Amino acid sequence: MNMNQTVKKGEVIFFEGEPGNCAYIIESGSVELSILVDGEQKKISQIQAGALFGEMALIGNHLRTATAIAVEHTELIVIPEKYVAEKLENSDKFVALLLKILLQRYLSMRTRLDDVMAKAKTDANLLVSESALPECSRDTVVAALQLEAEHNLKHALETGQLELFYQPIIALDTLQVVGCESLIRWRHPQRGLVPPVEFIGLAEESGLIIPIGHWIIQEAIQACQRFRHKSSHFAFVSINLSGKQFIPGDLVDYIQGIFQQEQIDPKHIKFEITESILMANPLDAAASLEALQAMGSTIAIDDFGTGYSSLSYLHRFPIDTLKIDKSFVSTMLENAKSHEIVKSLCILAKALVMSIVAEGIEKVEEHQRMRKMGVNYGQGYFYAKPMPESEFCEYLLKYQSQAVVDVAK
Repeated sequence: MNMNQTVKKGEVIFFEGEPGNCAYIIESGSVELSILVDGEQKKISQIQAGALFGEMALIGNHLRTATAIAVEHTELIVIPEKYVAEKLENSDKFVALLLKILLQRYLSMRTRLDDVMAKAKTDANLLVSESALPECSRDTVVAALQLEAEHNLKHALETGQLELFYQPIIALDTLQVVGCESLIRWRHPQRGLVPPVEFIGLAEESGLIIPIGHWIIQEAIQACQRFRHKSSHFAFVSINLSGKQFIPGDLVDYIQGIFQQEQIDPKHIKFEITESILMANPLDAAASLEALQAMGSTIAIDDFGTGYSSLSYLHRFPIDTLKIDKSFVSTMLENAKSHEIVKSLCILAKALVMSIVAEGIEKVEEHQRMRKMGVNYGQGYFYAKPMPESEFCEYLLKYQSQAVVDVAK
C-alpha cells in the first residue's frame, strides 16, 4: 500500500465539500487550509511539517470541511480510512473501543470548531454552550474541548498567566489591615481576567491543582514577606487548600521546604480549608493539618455553617479560626434566623478560643453589627475588593497609620 504522496506548489489536495476517505500527515513542506465564506475563499490556517489534517475522514466518509492546497513542494503521508479501520478491528477489543470513542469525540469537537471558525463568531479556545449542541453530541464535544482547556490551563501555569490577587482582612477592634486572603486569577491573553470559578474545577479534575497549588503556596508566602515590610500591622496571609492537595501525601513536606527556603515564621501563614475537604478525606486531612499547626501555622475553616456535621469538626480537627459564610452575613440584618446563627457561632468560637472572620461584609450596618458581636476580623467589599499585589501594597501603605474605616462607623 502506497502511503506517500507528492504534491506541487499550488496543487489542490482536496476541495471543501467533497467526500473524504483518508487523512494526511505533512512530511515536508506546508499546506494552506481555507473555507468558503459568503462566496469568498478565506484562509483559516497554514500548517507545517508534522501536522495532521483531513483526519475527520478516518471516522467515516465525511465531507471535507475545508480546501487544502500545497503552499510549496510538499511530501505527504497518506492514512486511508480502511487502513485505520483494519487496525482497529484487529486490535485488542478494549483498546479498539477506547480509540473509537476518542475518534468520535474528536470528530464532534472538530465539527463544532469548524462551524465556529466559519461563522467567525467566537474564539475556538472558548468552551461552547451546551444548549447550542445537539443532544447526542453534548458529552463528546464537552469532553473533547475539556482536553483543550486542560492544555490551555497548563500553558497558563507555565507561561505566567496565573497571578494572585489579595483581599484585605481587617481587625475590627483597631480597624487596621492585619492580613489578607490570596485568591488566584487567570489573566488570559484573549479573554482577559478569568475568575477561579471557571477553572479551579478543571484544575482539580485534571490533577493540575497540584502544581498550581504549589505555585500558589510559594507565591503567597513570598508576597507575605513583602507585605510585612510595608506595614508593621500586617500579620498573615491566608492560603486556600484543595482536598486534592492532600492526596499525594507530600503537602506538608513541600510547605515546610518553602518555609525554610523563604525563612518565614510559619505563624504568618494561615491555611484555609472547607468542610467538604474534611468530609472527603478526614484521616489524611487531620494528619496534615496537625503537622501544619505544629509548625506554627494556623488553620481556618472556610464557609463555616454551610456544610454537614460542622460542629463535629471543631473537636476532631485542629481549627484555629472560623470564617462565617457570607450567606449568613448578607442576610442577618433582615433575617432573624441568620442573625441568631451568626450570634451563636460567635459565642461558640469564643468558648472554644477560636478567632472569627466574617466574610462578605458589604454594608456599613453589617460592619457595625459584627463589631458589636465581638467578631475579630472582617473581610468584604465594604473594605476592599481583591486586588493585584501592586495595588494591595499601595492599600497597605495608605492605611499604615490610619484606620480603614472611620472610627465613627
